[in-house]
Amino acid sequence: MKGRYFAFILAFFCALQLGAQTTPRVLLFADQEYSRLQIKVKGGSYTLTAYTPDSIFAMDYGPDDVHPLYTFRGDLRLNRAGCDSIRITTKDTFIVRVLRGKNWTAERPYLGDFTLRPNLIYLESIVRTPLEPYIAGVVEAEGGSSSVSQAYYKAQAVLARTWLITNLKKHITEGYHIKDDQSSQAFKGVPHSKNATIIATACAALGDTVALYNGAPILGFYHSNSGGYTALPEQVWSKALPYCRSVLDPFSKKASKAQWEKTYTWEEWQKYWSSSITWTVSDWTTFFKQLPDTRSTTWTLGAQTFKMETVRRDFKWRSAYVLPEATADGVVIHGFGFGHGVGMAQQGAMLMGDAGFDWKEILDFYFKDLDFESVQNL
Repeated sequence: MKGRYFAFILAFFCALQLGAQTTPRVLLFADQEYSRLQIKVKGGSYTLTAYTPDSIFAMDYGPDDVHPLYTFRGDLRLNRAGCDSIRITTKDTFIVRVLRGKNWTAERPYLGDFTLRPNLIYLESIVRTPLEPYIAGVVEAEGGSSSVSQAYYKAQAVLARTWLITNLKKHITEGYHIKDDQSSQAFKGVPHSKNATIIATACAALGDTVALYNGAPILGFYHSNSGGYTALPEQVWSKALPYCRSVLDPFSKKASKAQWEKTYTWEEWQKYWSSSITWTVSDWTTFFKQLPDTRSTTWTLGAQTFKMETVRRDFKWRSAYVLPEATADGVVIHGFGFGHGVGMAQQGAMLMGDAGFDWKEILDFYFKDLDFESVQNL
């Protein structure tokens, strides 16, 4: 009874949190450092406010005014005045891009309030964006726009919204809530691909539905492709979750990211392991032959055990689901899937949607014992 009471209190708190905070602050271009940024409001009205050490001044633009393209550098100056930060407030769409190396990134469209601030010689940009465009933007950025399955987009939207509830204060002490890269959830602006309308419509259809277990929002893990078998969270990280399951996933096997391959010379392969073990080519050949065809989450080499997710990160493999093959010249890694393998496989979910499964059936396939409810009803 105590567990159910705690779950109810947690769900109630999360509902209040999301209801009160419907405009998450998102750190943009979080996966790269940049010292030059361009921004332009495409149309409509907006206010640009500059905060200098000595004063605050604002410039208002109407729909009939010429909207300039602003280029800011790391010293963050506007009309030669050094600024602590610059804020652009508008209800209309604005586009942003940053200079990466010698090339500008593609333009990303956003809605909401935009803040730009210096960070040593670099810049940091933050958008406080309405919740619904954020969720739809996450669905597009995380799953791409190749699918036309509304069932998949709905399932992805439920997980994206549920993830946001449980992670809304992840970076609150840094002046924003979440990042726009895969350390949080990928977000490259409001939907703007060829299927933008389909994505936005699918996300809006479920309102503020979230996924619950025992009355509390889940940690809604997802990845690109399972390679045929999903993994349990305790096998990848450390904590077991009762609503996660390991499933045989035939849908992912049919998708484009189901298989990959990497080749290493024996010198390259032995160099990685040399600090821990000193196996011969014959030892490795024997070990590879006894590995099961399914996903192995750990390798036991002699007296030592290695977590495959750690090995994967070190080698920069697409996944930890690998079946190595010893050759005369070295090791061929036959890899399966893309990502950590926990929770919903996005490509598998797309093919499930194309095959006629609805969004609940997709989530029930990859998870277990879930309930689905509107945040407003918690």
